[in-house]
Amino acid sequence: MKNFLFVALAFFFFSGLGPFLTPSLAQEDDKTIRLPLPDRAGGLPLNEAQNKRRSHRAFLSQDLTLEQISQILWAAFGVNREAGKMRTIPTSHNRQNILIFAILKSGVWLYGAEQNLLSLQLAGDFTGEYSSAPLTLIYVTPVNDGAIGGLHVGLAAQNVGLTCASLDLANVIKTTKADALKGKLPLPSGYQIIAVHVIGRPDGPL
Repeated sequence: MKNFLFVALAFFFFSGLGPFLTPSLAQEDDKTIRLPLPDRAGGLPLNEAQNKRRSHRAFLSQDLTLEQISQILWAAFGVNREAGKMRTIPTSHNRQNILIFAILKSGVWLYGAEQNLLSLQLAGDFTGEYSSAPLTLIYVTPVNDGAIGGLHVGLAAQNVGLTCASLDLANVIKTTKADALKGKLPLPSGYQIIAVHVIGRPDGPL
């Protein structure tokens, strides 16, 4: 029996079926997704990524991988120095108070950078509120931050745009219909939606 189980597992993972099972293993429960660790060393050289960066509004509906989602969220506001829990973007007075929600077909998830996970905030498919793309980020900042909050969102969005260029993904940041989930999304008191960032595989040349 043990030999049978070993052979079955080996078949799944060495036949190429294993990777298709991996994303489900990352979902710890119905309300938590543990993200893969981001790649901190790969990707395009910075100048090449800047040269490839584009806004693109035609998306395929095909899901992104958890690895791609993790890389994008880490670029937006991930932890890049473990000891000091510092982030991939600077924030005024080190506020670190920007929130990023990820809309997937399974629901709306809040990014937890320090734990590198997603926590479910709204169940259901809300991707159609913005486009046919499989991933939309919602950037949220405190109302009292004013223009500083907009600056923080701009920094996060630029990192995401460059990461999408490196991953050959289409993306566009916009404020149109940014409040589509207003009243449904459980925002902390005093927080507001600034913009949304739509991301997916390109339908057509970039």
